[in-house]
Amino acid sequence: MADYRVIDPTGDVVATKNIESADDAYNWFIEEKADNSELGWRLEVDQDGDWAFVDDSEGTSPGN
Repeated sequence: MADYRVIDPTGDVVATKNIESADDAYNWFIEEKADNSELGWRLEVDQDGDWAFVDDSEGTSPGN
């Protein structure tokens, strides 16, 4: 399990949750947290104390 957080377009953390898998985290983000009417929402994962962008093509690897 890993900790995930949702960041809104202004950079504020709006939700955090401990989730079993990256797929489950992505679904939580898309279905419950992200406001699709505005660009700039992002999902991050805690990787050993550092928050990293969740790349939808690479699971929980940091984005470039």
